[in-house]
Amino acid sequence: MLPTLESFVKDAIITQRPVPESLFRERTVWNYPEGAIRELLMNACMHRDYQANMPIRLYQFDDYIEVMNAGGLYGEARPENFPSVNDYRNPLVAEAMRVMKYVNKFNRGITRVQEMLKDNGNPPAEFDVNTITAFRVNIHATNESDLSKGTSQGTSQGTSQNNKTIKEKIIEFCKEPRSLAEITEFCGFKDKRKFRERYLNPLLGTSIQMTIPDKPTSRFQNYITIPSK
Repeated sequence: MLPTLESFVKDAIITQRPVPESLFRERTVWNYPEGAIRELLMNACMHRDYQANMPIRLYQFDDYIEVMNAGGLYGEARPENFPSVNDYRNPLVAEAMRVMKYVNKFNRGITRVQEMLKDNGNPPAEFDVNTITAFRVNIHATNESDLSKGTSQGTSQGTSQNNKTIKEKIIEFCKEPRSLAEITEFCGFKDKRKFRERYLNPLLGTSIQMTIPDKPTSRFQNYITIPSK
């Protein structure tokens, strides 16, 4: 079942499309990071209460996905310590999935999911862990029109707030000249190229400007906030 599930995530859920950045340049935007959806579904298989009749459920709506499986938090895991503390209802299933490399380090899945969502421009996943009979998570899609325009307006309030916060961080931080590496680290990202394409470039000419505009690729290039008139 697990290889089929992996194929389903890749072929039936994940979509991508090119988004123009300029007249001669475009980039690819994904609705969800494939690794995050895969991780959540593998976790559902691993932690499900197999004595229950309810199957693992995945509902895909226009702007979010809901995953639900039977069995709430188990053992030492509680709503107040989730996701810092984890426990295994099905230790044999969990170990088998780890050996077959369907899951990686135990107790790192939720952190990895949130990191992948953040890097892809999605809001954080929302977990409902307050019931004892079911475990539910909602994952919101990226707002592709907002990403292409570099604005903070969208149908998803979570996405809008996420993009707005990063934009405001960049503008505030660049009141003094800053390098790409400094801005990327300050905003909590690791991949400089993706960060520049997704968040910095849309601000160029409107809120941010280069200190060496005639040499965009200069290793001495910095970025500074454009003073408001």
